[in-house]
Amino acid sequence: MKHLRIVLLLIAVTLCSCVYHQPIEQGNILTPAKMQTIHNGMTSAQVVAQLGTPVLQNIYSDNRMAYVYTRQPTRKRTEITRFIVHFHNDHVVDIQNN
Repeated sequence: MKHLRIVLLLIAVTLCSCVYHQPIEQGNILTPAKMQTIHNGMTSAQVVAQLGTPVLQNIYSDNRMAYVYTRQPTRKRTEITRFIVHFHNDHVVDIQNN
């Protein structure tokens, strides 16, 4: 009886570690192809048309749009992509990408 409990416990632990973990994606999905379409001189409306409305809204400055894309392909690894577009007179002047 004691051996049966140990065997069942080992099977349960093994099965729990083998459970499929679905990748989790949050924010604006940023692909390299989408990010390459943004260039200096574009208006904010054109940027929104290409990338969508940014998830992060800056309440203090309208001169910046911050796009964040978080992807968790495994339980222990998280990938974060930040794409920040700076404007002057409603036209892109600087792009920051990590």
